[in-house]
Amino acid sequence: MTSRLIGHAADRILTEVVQSQKQGASRGIYAACTANAYAIRAVLRQAACDGAGALVESTASQVNSAGGYSGLTPARFRHQVLQMAAEIGIPPHRVILGGDHIGPHPWRHEDAEQALQKASELVAACVAAGYRKIHLDTSTPCANDPRQADGTLPIELISRRAADLCRVAEQTARKTMIAPPWYVIGSDVPSPGGGNMAMGVAPVTHVRNVRDYVAACRRTFGAEGLETAWQRVLALVVQTGAEFSPVAVQPYDTDRMQPLVAYIRQMKHLVFEAHSTDYQTPSALARMVTDHVGILKVGPALTYAMREALFVLADIEKEMLRGRKSIQCSHLPETMERLMVADPGFWQSYYQGTDKEMAHLRRNAYSDRIRYYWACPEADTARHRLIANLKQYVPPLSLITEHLPDAGKKIRAGALANDPESIVLDRIAAVTAIYSRACQPVSS
Repeated sequence: MTSRLIGHAADRILTEVVQSQKQGASRGIYAACTANAYAIRAVLRQAACDGAGALVESTASQVNSAGGYSGLTPARFRHQVLQMAAEIGIPPHRVILGGDHIGPHPWRHEDAEQALQKASELVAACVAAGYRKIHLDTSTPCANDPRQADGTLPIELISRRAADLCRVAEQTARKTMIAPPWYVIGSDVPSPGGGNMAMGVAPVTHVRNVRDYVAACRRTFGAEGLETAWQRVLALVVQTGAEFSPVAVQPYDTDRMQPLVAYIRQMKHLVFEAHSTDYQTPSALARMVTDHVGILKVGPALTYAMREALFVLADIEKEMLRGRKSIQCSHLPETMERLMVADPGFWQSYYQGTDKEMAHLRRNAYSDRIRYYWACPEADTARHRLIANLKQYVPPLSLITEHLPDAGKKIRAGALANDPESIVLDRIAAVTAIYSRACQPVSS
């Protein structure tokens, strides 16, 4: 199937979400923002179970022209995702690739000219790789940007930069003979990766700011000859009040969102895209979809579940195999701690406390900054050793049940293989199933 045909099929899945919302149905789709192979595989398996499309997105920090922290370019990310989909039996037209926070954020410490040039190269690479949905995030100030009193950029500047990146995307689509993508915009965007220790009560975007920003974008897109592209802006990112910090989750409060809900219902082709929905309750996620949130973003919650499973399996490995001279245990938790301490750049500004508290956060924080280290060769080696050990020396069911009661019950019932990777995927699937039920996926 050609890229253009795949694009049309993905477009239908996305537009059905918007159309359903506008017709009063509580329909949505969740976007898995992750470059982690286990998390992606779990999302694809959920899609196979649902008979629905799978929306998998890479952030500008995870995947970019220089490789990001995952070591992947957009083209390599696409190849990885589609290869996994093929192994699971999902046709490529049911896989939607998206780019999250595509803008200057990874290069925000550089001057605007350099940061935006790199952002332009990234958006072009995403479109060329077949990404169907692009979140144009130009809300992040660069090193030499003039800021307003509250530290943010003027709305006109944000909208102009969004139009500039959109133009690059449209030009790339024409040049590569690929159907042009759909866009997500927003000027009040939650920080990538979740909140911070001083989060307090997470804000909700004021409807006046949304109205002003959408008007500014419409003017700018029109002035730049991007009227057709404007018709493919399908969602708007706002602060919904749902947020998480390293140690707490701010629950979604539908009452605080109602002014925004009333506004978005008047917009013919726009729904909300909600970031930082990780760790919300099933009822909260379902309520968000009812409140015109057509796209729910999830990322850290997926890799948090993976980390839980891997570390419990490492405890099982240690209990079962330590003391055997012929076997080398993985020491996976210790390896991850060593990597994080040796290179603190990905977590240091997020965590605060005593040495003991910091050690706990490095392992257990909702922010899950440990996810930045799984691609390290040493981490990959330790994980492979853990999996190999537990495949060769299969733990008794009693030990699995003691450490992982839910998995133990499923293994006993014949619903899950006593296999370490199956157990990890099942743990992540507990998260994807919640999102699936909340969204009532639109079939392809």
